[in-house]
Amino acid sequence: MADPVSPIPNFHRGIGVAHAFGWADVQANGSYVDPPFSAPRFQFSAEQRQAIRAAGFDFVRLVVDVGPFLAFDGPSRDRLDDLVVTTVRDLLAADLGVIVDMHPSGMNPAYRPSELTAGVNTSKFQAVLALLTRLAGRLGQVTAEQGSAAPPRIALELMNEPEIPAATWQPMLEAAYAAARSGSATLPLVLGGGSMNAPGALAQIGMSPFAGDPRLIFAYHDYSPWQFTHQGVSGSPAYALDAIVYPAPASVDAMDQATDQRITALGLTGTELDLAQQARQTLASYVSSGFNRSTLERTFQQITAWRIANNLPVQAILLGEFGVHKTPFEDTAAGAAARTSWLRDMRELAETYGFAWSCWTYLAAGGFALAENETGPGFDPATRSALGLVPS
Repeated sequence: MADPVSPIPNFHRGIGVAHAFGWADVQANGSYVDPPFSAPRFQFSAEQRQAIRAAGFDFVRLVVDVGPFLAFDGPSRDRLDDLVVTTVRDLLAADLGVIVDMHPSGMNPAYRPSELTAGVNTSKFQAVLALLTRLAGRLGQVTAEQGSAAPPRIALELMNEPEIPAATWQPMLEAAYAAARSGSATLPLVLGGGSMNAPGALAQIGMSPFAGDPRLIFAYHDYSPWQFTHQGVSGSPAYALDAIVYPAPASVDAMDQATDQRITALGLTGTELDLAQQARQTLASYVSSGFNRSTLERTFQQITAWRIANNLPVQAILLGEFGVHKTPFEDTAAGAAARTSWLRDMRELAETYGFAWSCWTYLAAGGFALAENETGPGFDPATRSALGLVPS
């Protein structure tokens, strides 16, 4: 007798694709460019899809900025839905599975994440629910076309990184789940906790509304230690940090010196200077913690314990994002080695514990792009090695 087909995709190695439908352009008057995602920077070419597959990835996490899908209606909105479905079909044709990720952005203040998660009964969250129902229905149809002889290759992620606490997110998560299920009873869904999909947020999800549904994947994101992964990121507490290495070094001196020089070069004053100094002060505790691969592994152990306690199969766990912000320091030997070591450790740990993983990200402004020279279409040897990809 043949083994039963898994009700959820057998995802293994994935990469976030944010440049096709992420961070929609906004005009000076505050409205979205019409049609959305039409500028050259949104092009997701066959060459790019082929390069992702040739590298050894088996799925992409397709980032979709929710705002335009709520702001437009009628034929304009229908064209957006069609564009997403067409892109999903193109990815399947390239032998790539797809997670369609509902991913609000702050490009338009009216549709920033906090606006969309202000409460179950708010008009904008109700519009999100309608979007989930529509897309679940469309994606469910595409999945049905693939047939039932093999595991599904499409999943819908209900919401990226809710910025609210678990207790506030729970009723919205339940409503989002119900909305997607009303669109498709069988489409695999990706659920995450509040608090920006922090690892600990999974354990705070009330699981009873989802019990008995075998078509669910539970996702978390991990960018620890933040001092290393987010150094130089505008808006992050680690913005002014520089030359932070992983594993934690034996001395804080080099990191302190480089950070002091960066703070001076940035000309920070007032509150920004205070925040920079506070971040700098955490470096001593980072060193004393001895943060290394074993520290990262504790999270995988905790997630595994939660998975077992909830009787979930290992393929139901997704490390949905991990990555390192690239700064000029990463172009040095020490910086490149630290970045490669961290990516390799996260990838190897995920595979050791049997979790699917999706690194962040293929192409995107902001310094997290993994493609060679941040433009691709392929990947440099160091990144390929760290992520266990096919050598070029």
